[in-house]
Amino acid sequence: MQTAVGTGKTLEEAQAAALAELGAQADAVDFEVLEEPRKVLGFSTGEYKVQATLKAAEAAPAEPAAVAEEPLGAPPVQPISEFAVGAGDATQEVIAQRAVEFLTETTRLMDLVTDVVVVGQEPGEVTVEIRGKGLGMLIGRHGATLDALQMLAGLVANSGFEHGARVVVDAEQYRERRRQMLVEMAQQQADKAKESQQEVVIPDLKPFERRIIHLALKEDPEVETYSEGEGDERCIVISPRNG
Repeated sequence: MQTAVGTGKTLEEAQAAALAELGAQADAVDFEVLEEPRKVLGFSTGEYKVQATLKAAEAAPAEPAAVAEEPLGAPPVQPISEFAVGAGDATQEVIAQRAVEFLTETTRLMDLVTDVVVVGQEPGEVTVEIRGKGLGMLIGRHGATLDALQMLAGLVANSGFEHGARVVVDAEQYRERRRQMLVEMAQQQADKAKESQQEVVIPDLKPFERRIIHLALKEDPEVETYSEGEGDERCIVISPRNG
């Protein structure tokens, strides 16, 4: 193999990936940049793509004996991928780092002093928390601004990957506080359904919020939950079990 192509978030990472594929050292190849990240709303999306080509041999070929005494080859250069803490694979860790960088730059442009950290990883999901003071503007009414920020962070972080990861963005522990509130509400409404022996309907919930209600009451033998309706009219129903 005389050429190899590597990709990466940074030029150095892309070069390292190409070198690893080629099994060569940097001083033995010529690099050509094939693609560079694009700028969208002032932020970089996509990756560097470079091609590494082995240089033509210089001087005379080595003596056979000398070749025989050479080691089998140095270990290939490994791409830089250990960006974030957690249990994710290399791709997921790149996604986590991209999300952190995007949110750090976004909040800086909003004149906010923040610390953006990865607080959890599981297969297929990265949770990032924005820490600081006066972050109410990042949350918005019913978390609408935070949801929009989460969507953008996910799009930027997953750019270029065929199989990415869900990016969850939190600020001032809003999502955890919201989860606790929903669990308490689920229990209260379940008690109401049991006492009245009538169904209780809870409207105006997002899909992940309905899921929290379902999970909170999953083990309750006296009620069952289900969703009905379409689109914005979809709601969750808590129904008492007969008998």
